[in-house]
Amino acid sequence: MKTISSTTKWIIASLCLVAFCSRPVIAQKSGVFRTYADFQAGKMDYGINCQTEKHKIKLNEFLGKDFITIIHDGKPYNLKKTEIWGYQLCDEKVVRFQGNDHFSLDDKGILWVYSKQFEKMVSPKSGTKSVTSYFFSTGGDGEIKELTLMNLKAAFPDNHKLHDAIDAQFKTDASLIEFDQYHKHYKINHFLEGQELK
Repeated sequence: MKTISSTTKWIIASLCLVAFCSRPVIAQKSGVFRTYADFQAGKMDYGINCQTEKHKIKLNEFLGKDFITIIHDGKPYNLKKTEIWGYQLCDEKVVRFQGNDHFSLDDKGILWVYSKQFEKMVSPKSGTKSVTSYFFSTGGDGEIKELTLMNLKAAFPDNHKLHDAIDAQFKTDASLIEFDQYHKHYKINHFLEGQELK
């Protein structure tokens, strides 16, 4: 059996260290995007480097408030939901606003696919359960609508060939939220990438 000399081990370790150190370090950031243009440019208000700083972003959803609260540098700031595009958390989760509603961005492709949690009453005895609903927009500044076959076709109103292809591929509204693990997209986005869109 061949053994590796200590010199060879040292060279391998050095090469691994150089390879590791030369990888670009992408700082995770969190903050608020005032507009879609700010989101595209990565321009954040109340932004932090998540490796060295902390802050809190509160939706105030259960309080029925029309603003979010950011605790930044130890001070609270209230921002109207209708006056900001959205925000990003340290886990890179992006939340977008439309009016006073917020939507979690799940996938960016031809469609931007969002999800939102709702509490649904099961029965007076059992109480409520959490239900996830899905939405979409065409691009990051498009109107957010419920992800249904009818709404999807309405997003491409004059493309009847696409409508027929959608009908052939997706039989129910629920089929639109299937995720393609291989392509790391919702199946509807992967499908639309192969279509002629107008």
